[in-house]
Amino acid sequence: MTASKKLTVRLPGSTTNLGPGFDTLGLALGVYTTVTFEGTPAAIDITQDPKIELKGAMAQSLSTSKENLIYKVFSDYYTGAPASGGKSGSKSSGEALKITIETDIPLARGLGSSSTAILAALWAAQAFSSSAPPDRDQILGQAARLEGHPDNVAACLMGGFIISGYRQKGNRALTSRHNWPEKWHTLVVVPPYELSTHEARRVLPKRVSMAQAVNNVQRTGLLIGAVISGDDDILREALSDQLHEPYRIHLVPELQALRRDLASLPALGCVLSGAGSSSLVIVHEKHKAEIKTYLNDWAQKRQQKPQILDLKVDEKGLQAIYE
Repeated sequence: MTASKKLTVRLPGSTTNLGPGFDTLGLALGVYTTVTFEGTPAAIDITQDPKIELKGAMAQSLSTSKENLIYKVFSDYYTGAPASGGKSGSKSSGEALKITIETDIPLARGLGSSSTAILAALWAAQAFSSSAPPDRDQILGQAARLEGHPDNVAACLMGGFIISGYRQKGNRALTSRHNWPEKWHTLVVVPPYELSTHEARRVLPKRVSMAQAVNNVQRTGLLIGAVISGDDDILREALSDQLHEPYRIHLVPELQALRRDLASLPALGCVLSGAGSSSLVIVHEKHKAEIKTYLNDWAQKRQQKPQILDLKVDEKGLQAIYE
């Protein structure tokens, strides 16, 4: 029988859109999900209940049954041969997969928690199904289909600042990766309430005006140029959106309040993180201490007190360790 395998996958959270880059721009953040998979590849029986262990406060709300997202995706994509025909539903003497999940990523807050789960599962499914190294391009395509868009998963998989989209034919994800300027720091305001992506997408209009579309094309182009050149002034001008934030702002009251209260301070910009409910504040390193102190004081005065996360940009993406 094949020897038992232990795989640990560490994946960064992510923020997307960055204002105008709706379903296009992603940025990996230094907050992590770590998932360890243990089992004998040829003996894993996905019909058995998994052995799921949760570590850390953030993970405690996750399911430990077959309904856990990581296990559901793994079982859908695992192609190994389980003992005694496990996939066919017949009684099997195979073994249950053991999964240990630890995460620092706040769930349903627009920080890519579901992307880390999906990518961890897809990576493990390939690693336990074949002796060949997992295929990153294939995994990116699978993850983008499951998420419905490639921005979060591409940033999580590759690290850094990612521009993503699909080919006109074949529905294959395309990406362009760039390093984020070291002088630009990211502070995340995380409110105590969740916001589902489904709800955040439900409020979006089916049509927008030509003027709105042109604004976002211009701003997205400027934002990409600002990242590549490290231009502070262009970045300030580029973080403006007319496609999704105006329709979601009532779901995240902190965003409007933050923009109003930060207007007199030297922040580079404040945008919705993904679909929310978190907000992303971008600051120059020389003003970070001032803005961070202000945000901590600001949070304490709110009726629903947000958490302020001081996160580095992750430039490595998914990291896998085999034992």
